[in-house]
Amino acid sequence: MRIREVTDPEEWNRYLAGFRHASSLQTWGWGEVKRASGWRVRRWLVGPENRPLLAAQVLTRGRGPLAISYVPRGPAFDDLEALVEGLPALRAAASGGYLKIEPPLALPADREPPRLGGAVPAETIQPEYSIQVLLDDEEAMLGRMKPKTRYNIRLSGRKGATGRIVHPTDPDAEEAFAAFFALFTATNRRARLLQHSRDYYRRVFSAMHGRGSEAFLSLAELDGEPLAAGLFVAFKDRVDYLYGGSTRAHRQVMAPYRMHWTAMLHGRATGRRYYDLWGVPRVLSPESHAYGIYRFKEGFGGERVRFPAYDLPRSWLYRPLTRALRLRKDLVNWRVRGSRRDVL
Repeated sequence: MRIREVTDPEEWNRYLAGFRHASSLQTWGWGEVKRASGWRVRRWLVGPENRPLLAAQVLTRGRGPLAISYVPRGPAFDDLEALVEGLPALRAAASGGYLKIEPPLALPADREPPRLGGAVPAETIQPEYSIQVLLDDEEAMLGRMKPKTRYNIRLSGRKGATGRIVHPTDPDAEEAFAAFFALFTATNRRARLLQHSRDYYRRVFSAMHGRGSEAFLSLAELDGEPLAAGLFVAFKDRVDYLYGGSTRAHRQVMAPYRMHWTAMLHGRATGRRYYDLWGVPRVLSPESHAYGIYRFKEGFGGERVRFPAYDLPRSWLYRPLTRALRLRKDLVNWRVRGSRRDVL
């Protein structure tokens, strides 16, 4: 089957936008973010030239048979038949011991993922479960929320909280990004979560904006003081909430609710249909490290959805590689939080 590599950013995002199932993590900008972090990046169209079956941005790390290849929230495709038909060629073109894919399906959380011939159901790298909110009529959005969430959004306005959207091209972008990063870092320290360097998130903010993709900050403020902030990316009909944080000061203002509501209204105003709150626990137990995050996010009235992952083994090293990576993750979890459990 024909595979063509795309090296032009405009062409790549244009092809990507033409598929029914596509993600912001398959856009050109995300590949450039990961390239700066040490991944090798290739972008392939699989199938006939006039109607490709798949578009796959493949990230590879490592060398030779010990390398792994990964398609974050991808590949892009129109239907499952096309995905199954194109996977053997994608697997053959990849490098290393195995190829991991994460089709952007957004399945209902209680539905079993489809079987893909030759692919092994596997752990995800991106969050497997999320809350997806429909962006339609403003009153309908509020009506689907939990009463407490709806009340807190309105309360934040009465308490004087304001929301604003900032793009990387805006004059106040650097000031807004500094506020976001300070709040994000403080939140991660409280929650004992790891994070990348400041440059990494600044690169996400800048590289993901343009060529049909959008990156923006949503800030909730009180008298000009930032109290909550989030970094979002949007592509096609979806807004994705990637990173965020808030201060414990002025908690009565309910700033995180104002921050999300501001981002939702912006997404709706710019023609997006879905708002992805990006990451809730696999197991909904109060013992989960992120159970409080789940309770907060479910209040916005969305559907709990699942993004499955599959591995396509390429050598006998597949099992040893996946076991070694799982052990490494367990050790990091233990070092950071004193438990082998994943955050989500």
